[in-house]
Amino acid sequence: MVARDQPSELEVCGYYTRFMQTAPEPIVANECRQCCSFCDRLVHPSRCVEIGCPYLYVYDDEASGRRYMGCINKVYKAEIDVQLLAEAERTRHRFGGVRISGDPLPQCKLSVERAYDGRGEAFDCVNPSFFSDSRASGDGVEGSFDLRDRL
Repeated sequence: MVARDQPSELEVCGYYTRFMQTAPEPIVANECRQCCSFCDRLVHPSRCVEIGCPYLYVYDDEASGRRYMGCINKVYKAEIDVQLLAEAERTRHRFGGVRISGDPLPQCKLSVERAYDGRGEAFDCVNPSFFSDSRASGDGVEGSFDLRDRL
């Protein structure tokens, strides 16, 4: 191992520069754990199929002979069995949502789901802004995305 008492030739010649600080991007949390309800933002893949989303991909697994679908933009990471999705869509409960892992697109159908539905102060929402659409432009929030009435 070489001691670093002296700067290297490249450092002296000016080839190395310091890292530039960049402005931090706002972090959009897709889960809220501030109360005991534990809420998650979900995207509904059945909507992708309904509208023929151009970011939806499908591939056939040769080993199992099954067909899977996913999102090119990784709005959700899961790869879903197309046959199981179709079977679930024919039921009363439908397929449901998948946890968001990336930035949702304007055409994505989003919802918020609570993991625990309890009573009392511990389950009262302390972060109402979580129910606002993270896709809202500027500092305004779209009121039509407020999902608290639909939980």
